[in-house]
Amino acid sequence: MIATIRPTLRQVFGFSLLGLLVGLALLFYLVLHGLEKTLLRSSERYRDLASREVALQVKNYLNEAPLAVTHFEKQLKYGLINSKSTDSVEQGLLSLLLANDNISEATLTSAHSTGNGQTGNIVIDQASAGQIEVLRSTTAGEFIVKKTWFNGNQFVSQCVTLRSESAAQVTSTTPVVSSVDPTAHPTFQTAVYTDYGQIISTDLHWSQLDEALPEGQRRVEVSVQKAIEDSHAHFVGVLRVGLMKSQIDGAVQLHITDQTESDPHLIFLCDNQGRLITGFGTRDVVSVSGDDLRVVANDAPAMVTRALQETVLKSIDSDRPHAASSFRMGNEVYLCTFRYLPGTQDWIVGIVVPRDFYLGSLLQVRRQVLWASLVLIIVIVMAGGLIIRSVVRSHALILKETTKMNEFEFSPTHNGSYLQDVERVLIGLERAKTAMRAMSKYVPINLVRQLYDKGEEPVLGGKSSELSVLFTDIKDFTTFAESMTPDELAEVLGRYLQVMAKTIQDEKGTIDKYIGDAVMTFWNAPEAVPNHEILACRAALRCHDALQRLYDSPRWGNAPRFETRFGLHRCVATVGHFGAPDRLNYTAIGDGINLASRLEGLNKYYGTHIIASESIQAAAKDAFEFRLLDCVAVKGKTEGIVIYELVAEQMSAKPRPEFVGRYEHAFASYQRGEFKLALEMLESQIEDSPSRILAHRCRGYLTNPPSNWNGIHVFDQK
Repeated sequence: MIATIRPTLRQVFGFSLLGLLVGLALLFYLVLHGLEKTLLRSSERYRDLASREVALQVKNYLNEAPLAVTHFEKQLKYGLINSKSTDSVEQGLLSLLLANDNISEATLTSAHSTGNGQTGNIVIDQASAGQIEVLRSTTAGEFIVKKTWFNGNQFVSQCVTLRSESAAQVTSTTPVVSSVDPTAHPTFQTAVYTDYGQIISTDLHWSQLDEALPEGQRRVEVSVQKAIEDSHAHFVGVLRVGLMKSQIDGAVQLHITDQTESDPHLIFLCDNQGRLITGFGTRDVVSVSGDDLRVVANDAPAMVTRALQETVLKSIDSDRPHAASSFRMGNEVYLCTFRYLPGTQDWIVGIVVPRDFYLGSLLQVRRQVLWASLVLIIVIVMAGGLIIRSVVRSHALILKETTKMNEFEFSPTHNGSYLQDVERVLIGLERAKTAMRAMSKYVPINLVRQLYDKGEEPVLGGKSSELSVLFTDIKDFTTFAESMTPDELAEVLGRYLQVMAKTIQDEKGTIDKYIGDAVMTFWNAPEAVPNHEILACRAALRCHDALQRLYDSPRWGNAPRFETRFGLHRCVATVGHFGAPDRLNYTAIGDGINLASRLEGLNKYYGTHIIASESIQAAAKDAFEFRLLDCVAVKGKTEGIVIYELVAEQMSAKPRPEFVGRYEHAFASYQRGEFKLALEMLESQIEDSPSRILAHRCRGYLTNPPSNWNGIHVFDQK
């Protein structure tokens, strides 16, 4: 037979040198791609600078209101304005509007303070409250002065129109009309009782000047307010200065008009909810959105509307003041930049621009190069595709198998490769998996995984650990074994132990060993297991139920039904590797392990199936139903422990059976040495095995009273 010739990986890699042609095409791509990234980074820096410039312009404009507040406050403290003279206050407010055309209103809401209340806030004399508003009229060169005062019965107000050529020239006066308490306005309340002495900025709101007009005709402004004091640190009132929103639009539009006509950058102000603060035309519509005024985006360009939907916009705040993103709309990709605007009500500067504005010519060149490279790549792929595919497949097989082994998945597979080197590796991996499958049948797989993860080999020694230990045994197994052939016994016992092992492992138990028909299991080693006492109790109950289902199934056939007994104990034991240096066994040893074995044997005496120690009962009593059995000292011990029967998981709040409660009362009398009283309570429930045993013991003690009675029943047999 002619041996199959399989190339080595080295030979395959020699053929792969043809891939240098592909590398050449890749080089062209990387150069063009790098140039694209460079241009995009440059564009991002440009947009960042533009957003900084817009933010600075808007901030400078908004700062005019706080500067006006500071200027008025200084005039007040230097005595240039008399806060007790309405004329002096009016002239001071009017001077702010005359000095700065951007200021739309200046208002002082005044009141006398009568001291501080229990909360520390100042107390206002309502009768002294008043307000002077100076508003810039819609008619050029005119100002409206509105005064509000308390006439002894109610608040009233009156408006006077002044010409700017002569501030004293009154052109019209309105009648006195009823009004409201100006100190009840939120701007006064916030400045006095929440942020006293601080300059507070507001969001967009309707202009006081247009309050009588429909919303469609009213103008929008922003304002600041501050509680101010005179030169003697006496409270004067709250000063509010407003700026028209149209000037903010102008600050943004000014940057746009600085660009060339072909510049497609669109710049706007918005908030992190995607609502516009500045518009894109003279017909911008402003409406109430939540608690704020915002521009209705009907006339906004479609790319701006789409940019306002970007997820990154919601994350822009003072902690993350800058972000960039991109989106596709139709066949066009757009680039976005957002910048947080400090000193505002969380406003954001946004810029959106088509990506092709930066990359138009580059994309055209790249397409030409890529087409040329594609033709070359196709030729190379047609020549060497089969070889490369084989290498990739072989590498994938090795990676797949090693990954499965790292995850302790040792199921057999039937992979092969015509590459000689790869075939040898796959055969070696299959043999290693076969060895691991065999080892897992003798050694706890969790232990092997733990040693593998740490890169250690097992050595003699152990450590003390708190364990929950379970011992099981089959009642009268010797009798069953004598009635079967060895093959029948092995088959039946194999089915039995398979169900036991699966149920225990499902509850995260570590099977230490099989001792004939007995099983020794512990929890919390080699890996820590939370609530291991509960898992041990659940495993015992579920093993019992699973065995009953096995016996009722056709799989069990005509084999005799085994009766399995369980012993549960929680203890501190030494767990680790024991034996000879060249032949180790991972197990747990200690007095507590022996006690768990003794508890299993006590089931025969009490006629029960599952006996648990008091340490198990104390840890798992909230999750399971236990029945008190006895206080015993097992063979070889003089110290007694309380033992319990594990009955079931607590599934409902059903009352405990009466005979159980009567048994516990009788047991309490028994431990006090009141054997006659205990016997009287037990004689009515002799059908209960523990009651019958305890009654028999009481009769014996009545005949032969014990000496030095301590309530502990000592067993002298296993």
